[in-house]
Amino acid sequence: MDFLLGGCAATCAGVFSNPFDVIKTRQQLQGELVDAAELQRNPYRSIPKSIESILKAEGLAGLQKGLVSALAFQFTMNSIRLGIYQSAEDFQWTRGKSKFGTLVYSIFWGGLSGVIGATVACPLYMVKTQIQATSHGKYAVGYQHNHTGTLAALSGIYRAGGLRGLWRGYPGIVTRTAIGSSAQLATFSTFKEFFVQFELFQQSVAFTAFAASMFSGFFCCVFMSPFDVIATRLFNQGVDGSGKGMLYRSVWDCFQKTLRAEGLHGLYKGFVPNYWRIAPHTILNLTFWDQFKSWKDLYY
Repeated sequence: MDFLLGGCAATCAGVFSNPFDVIKTRQQLQGELVDAAELQRNPYRSIPKSIESILKAEGLAGLQKGLVSALAFQFTMNSIRLGIYQSAEDFQWTRGKSKFGTLVYSIFWGGLSGVIGATVACPLYMVKTQIQATSHGKYAVGYQHNHTGTLAALSGIYRAGGLRGLWRGYPGIVTRTAIGSSAQLATFSTFKEFFVQFELFQQSVAFTAFAASMFSGFFCCVFMSPFDVIATRLFNQGVDGSGKGMLYRSVWDCFQKTLRAEGLHGLYKGFVPNYWRIAPHTILNLTFWDQFKSWKDLYY
């Protein structure tokens, strides 16, 4: 039940956060390996401008591009991630002899659960990224894969590269998710314990989860953003006849090339929409999760 509740909570949150995920993906790919001073066009320079560009190119549906694959990824990854983490909490494996020890154990289990979830859901993240990046004309950024849908994309990638092709870029998502999950779940648990000391928060599970999620989302975004950029670029790059990436060989290679060509700013491209994606998603995801758990405890 804990695994199912985690997946359902993430899916509910994903409906609201997906438009910012689309914007974040476009901004991360815009001006890829190009110095900002040499960038000739910038259709996604801000959130309002990004929304305007997407509406012009693809209409209202463009803001929910890749929704099916995004929700499939959220359900698969978070049912495993949150289910494992909740099990670790139930067995008190996240509890240390001190507050610092508890934080360390929470970071470890948050990271481990994220790695396992990302390993299983990796193909769905690849498809989500490639579909969200697809546009046309002057609004197209990054490599254009032009998939017609989630199932068509999965079958096409499998035909071209086999199972190995579906997990191309896997090190990128593992790094991204391990760091993001550790930061999110550890800080969420820490802030939740802090807030429940106050009478105001003791009266509402949802309010406590909402407040803890606001702070958790900020820390998650700060630590995860550079690795999110790297994961997006690894998954979206084109491949040659042997199935190797045309631009990047590894996480480290992508990091070096991005930093050299675009500076530190390149590693934090899409930070604002990423925060507006992560913060509401964290708030909704973890609030739904806590609320669902309270209902489970009530009826079971």
